Amino acid sequence: MNKPVNIFRAVTILTFCLLVFLIFNPFSIFADEGTSATEVITEDIEATLPPETILASFDGQTITLGEFNQLWEQLPEEYKFQLDKNMLLDQMISEKLLIQEAIILGLEEDNNVLEQIKKMTEQILVQALIEKEILDKVDVTDEEVLEYYEQNKLNFTEKEQIHLLNILVESEEEAQDILEQLKAGEDFSGIAIEKSTGPSAAQGGDLGYVAKGTIIPEIEEVIFALEVEELSGVVKTDFGFHILKIADKKPEIVKTLEEVKEEIIQTVLPTKQKEAFDDLLKGLKDKVEIEINEEALQ
Repeated sequence: MNKPVNIFRAVTILTFCLLVFLIFNPFSIFADEGTSATEVITEDIEATLPPETILASFDGQTITLGEFNQLWEQLPEEYKFQLDKNMLLDQMISEKLLIQEAIILGLEEDNNVLEQIKKMTEQILVQALIEKEILDKVDVTDEEVLEYYEQNKLNFTEKEQIHLLNILVESEEEAQDILEQLKAGEDFSGIAIEKSTGPSAAQGGDLGYVAKGTIIPEIEEVIFALEVEELSGVVKTDFGFHILKIADKKPEIVKTLEEVKEEIIQTVLPTKQKEAFDDLLKGLKDKVEIEINEEALQ
């Protein structure tokens, strides 16, 4: 239950650590430090050591291997590239020393501090309640996954695709002439490179795979009726005159339930959690009489 709070502490320590090093050691975050008066054990720690093994001791305080490992494991992996174990341990020591000094100065009794602690405690309590009553309880059943899949199959459908080659020229006469050359066995890509004015000319007229709805209607109407390796006639569009060829076809594919199950869960779960939260809040409000001073609210 206290995992989110511990992660927050880990990230806070990381932020503090980087801030201190950037301020006081800007030229090398990973520069070697001199030996301090604090007794520290950090090199070559055996994995078999018990968690109560003392890593650092100072002024009557200790940091154990168990405390250190718990914090280290909670750090996001990307942060571990910026923070080695010696740096983290040093900041754990720093944190304890700062807390000790704050207590000596009486800050734990400061009204402003107490108010901030109260607000943080309230936030943690709300977070813990949401985790216990919603995050830990609400899930998506297999039946709900199947229902969503059946109702949204179109979203999991990859439309038919065609590998399209295109030659574009300015006049119908030139297009007809090129079409005759192609029918006589001339190489489509070679002619496209030589004569096409389209943006795909340098690629031999290769437009890659196109799906329905992604290309202008005049061309779409023609190409999806062609067979593989079949040439179109001359097709006129606002861009000029086209000769088209189909290099390959991919049929329409509907992804299987197993392929999209996790995607469906991640789509449905937030909605269910929101509904559960709304129900929880409504239930709590229904239990009490809420009086609002509308005049003072203005």
